Amino acid sequence: MTEIHQPDRAPHTPFEAADGVYVVPLRTPTLPPATHTNCLLLGRGTVVVVDPASPYREEQDRLLGLIEERGCAVQAIWLTHHHADHIGGVTALREALDVPVCAHRATAERLDGQLRIDEELYSGDIGALGGVPVEVIHTPGHARGHLAFGVGPRACLVAGDLVAGQGTIVIDPPEGDMADYLATLGALVQRGVGVVVPAHGPAANDGESLLLKTIAHRLMREEQLLEVLGPQGPQGAYPIDLVPTIYPEVPAMFHPLAARQVLAHLLKLEAEGRVVRLGGGRGVPGQPVYLPSAVAAVIPDAAFALTR
Repeated sequence: MTEIHQPDRAPHTPFEAADGVYVVPLRTPTLPPATHTNCLLLGRGTVVVVDPASPYREEQDRLLGLIEERGCAVQAIWLTHHHADHIGGVTALREALDVPVCAHRATAERLDGQLRIDEELYSGDIGALGGVPVEVIHTPGHARGHLAFGVGPRACLVAGDLVAGQGTIVIDPPEGDMADYLATLGALVQRGVGVVVPAHGPAANDGESLLLKTIAHRLMREEQLLEVLGPQGPQGAYPIDLVPTIYPEVPAMFHPLAARQVLAHLLKLEAEGRVVRLGGGRGVPGQPVYLPSAVAAVIPDAAFALTR
């Protein structure tokens, strides 16, 4: 969140991240500092298209032109998850190529009535695209149905919104779950990764380092919250009240979104018995505000305090 006021510094031109992993940044209405979402062509000759994200006709046409220029035989469209900045060009590409759209079951349920999912992808599915091995990995945390893809013998990870090449991954409850998110990142470290390609920003050649830094950053925020709520702090605080201290650089218009990030941490700490919710109540207070309504938020309506 602290980078949300900075200028976009990501590559906007296509690049090869690894053998069988061709990245096409597409302009999308996403959160700053990003202005593009990375669409990917996975495979060699025979490919799947991951996250044809742009709702803009000129970007959709550019993607189709690149597919034709590279002589790709597209087998399917795969989605990492349901957020608007990842699915904006799905319908146009499906109609142009007459190929199925595939995603996790939870993503299909989330998109019911908005976008048809033709086939479900399951964690552990393994295949080959033009001789390039690809594995489907269920990676909940940012979204319940989030998928990542392990590509090639050197374990290139197509990470979607698990990590950020710039900016921060927003965990917005109840769709986002901080405990699941940290568990997913830890499992990927244990699995071992090479190059990591995020949905926004450049690829990271040292993918394990990026995963570990992301875990460390989230745990640092957790310790900040516990310190603010400590003996010298307030007897109880709403998530929105903690934002100026935890995220001093974030512009006020994005405070409601930052409050959801704070809430995600507090819900994890509550489940661990490290903070309590004042006034009782269960479940997730307030309304999710992640795309597309980040600045039109409903403020969470429950205060939290340190367990004493």
